Amino acid sequence: MPIGDHLRDVQDLYGSPACPHTNAVLLAAGEKGVDLNCHAETDWGPSGSIRSMSPLGIGPILKDRDCINYGLVACMSYIDDKGFGPSLVHRNGVTRARMWREITVAQACDVSDDASLAASLDQLEETLGSSLGNMRGDYVCGQYTLADCAWAGVCQVATNMGKGDAVSSRAKVNAWFSSVQSHPSTSKESISPYGCMSTKADADAGTIREVRINTA
Repeated sequence: MPIGDHLRDVQDLYGSPACPHTNAVLLAAGEKGVDLNCHAETDWGPSGSIRSMSPLGIGPILKDRDCINYGLVACMSYIDDKGFGPSLVHRNGVTRARMWREITVAQACDVSDDASLAASLDQLEETLGSSLGNMRGDYVCGQYTLADCAWAGVCQVATNMGKGDAVSSRAKVNAWFSSVQSHPSTSKESISPYGCMSTKADADAGTIREVRINTA
C-alpha cells in the first residue's frame, strides 16, 4: 500500500527490494520527505530495458523528470538536495570524509556472502565504538547522515534474508540499528522513515512499496 499522501511531482525509483542500495535510497526518501514511484526490476543485463537509463546497468536508478541518477551515492545525494529539512551530509570536513568512507564500506558489502557481511559489520561495530572528538550522538557520524541510510540498507536486507543475528550479535550495531528504526523524519513529516524500506514480505513478493508522504 502507498505510504501517506501523494506529492504533485513524484520521482521514480528503479531497483530491487533485496538490494541494500535500493533500501538505503528508500530510507533517505523517508527522511527527506520525498515521494517515490517504485519499480522492481529484475533484468539489469545488457538487454534490459533499464539500460536506456543506466548504460552500464548500475542501480538503483532515480528519475526526476528528465534528470536521471544511478548508483547509491548519486541517488541519495540527489534526494538529500531535493528533499526537505537539514542536509544529511555532514558539515564538518573531517567527519564528512568519515561519512563517505562508511558509505563506501557499506557499498562493498555482499549481504548474500556471510564472510563479507561479517567483515562489514565488524567494521561498523569498530566505527561505532571509535572517537568522534567533540561530536556526540548515536549514529555513524554522531549526527544522523547518509552513512546511516547506507548501513541501514545493509542491515535491513540481512534481516530480511534471515541473517538478523549478524546484526543483533554486535552490541553497538544492534543499538545503532534500533536508533535508526525509531529515528523521526528529518523533514519533520509525520512518517516513519524506517517503514519506507522493504520488508521480508516485500522481498519475497519481489515488489517495492511506493513512498507517499506529502499532500498534492
